[in-house]
Amino acid sequence: MNLKSLFGLKPFSPFIYNKATLNIKSINAFNVSSRCSNDKNNKLREHIIGALINNKVPENYFVLAKWLTMKYNLSNYINSLSTKCYIKVDCKNKAGRANKYDFLIKLYYTQDTYDEYKVEFKFNASSLDKAPQFVSPMKPSRYLSSSYEEFYYTNYLTKLALKGNLKMPPKEEYLKHVHSNKPKCMTDYQDLYYKGCRSSTKFTGNQEHIDFYNYAKELSSISICEFIKSNELNISMLTNYLQTSQANKIYMLYTNNTFIKQIINSDDYMLIDVIKHSNSYECISKSGKKINALIRWKNGNGIALPAFQISSG
Repeated sequence: MNLKSLFGLKPFSPFIYNKATLNIKSINAFNVSSRCSNDKNNKLREHIIGALINNKVPENYFVLAKWLTMKYNLSNYINSLSTKCYIKVDCKNKAGRANKYDFLIKLYYTQDTYDEYKVEFKFNASSLDKAPQFVSPMKPSRYLSSSYEEFYYTNYLTKLALKGNLKMPPKEEYLKHVHSNKPKCMTDYQDLYYKGCRSSTKFTGNQEHIDFYNYAKELSSISICEFIKSNELNISMLTNYLQTSQANKIYMLYTNNTFIKQIINSDDYMLIDVIKHSNSYECISKSGKKINALIRWKNGNGIALPAFQISSG
């Protein structure tokens, strides 16, 4: 008897979940990947998790051990959320900058009563202390004593422009749009940057492009070190952000085919002191936990999306 006659389905047909097309090989997104492909794979992982929780994966997929194991381990995680017996589970994918978590999971005890859980997914981490970051607030200068973006524009962007023989964008336009993923005023910079990035699909191998990319990274590193020397972190404002963004959040950590639940301690994000390092601010929380705040660029060094990379450690 073949798979088609056994399940009444075309074997391993692709399916749609959350407007994404998934197939039998999509599960390979849970393999540890290089950093350059991790963002793409993480979105795929979130689609798979949502599809599994909502029973949207074709039944015949579970003849394969990877899919069956994932379903089983994810079910164990859902069961760990509550000690009460539930009759139905519903999951909504909520990722995006407007949300501070990845899934809203509801456990129904009757048709009208339920508990809901704001769940944040972290891949390849057995605890938050081992995650590269747990949150990344945009517009970092809101938490600093002066504007890092303006500091970079004034002292370093001119050097990058000369390196690439590029036109300087108007200061007002740069400061207004640099927080978007692809600021129009920086299109030429961004194109040249990724032409020199070996992990980018736009990589050309041209030495001038590679030199521009490396110089952008160098200027970014120098600018961050120089900025931190003369600027302070507002730990009161960052505490407020962390307490608000992490409130009522539960983490779903994934490592070695296992999903682990971790609930945060609010005192971990009550910052009481800060120590400057060459490229980061190291904060000490009320519970004694260390929180590192690193300034970084998310879509091209000195070009787009400055943010804080916040991690425990």
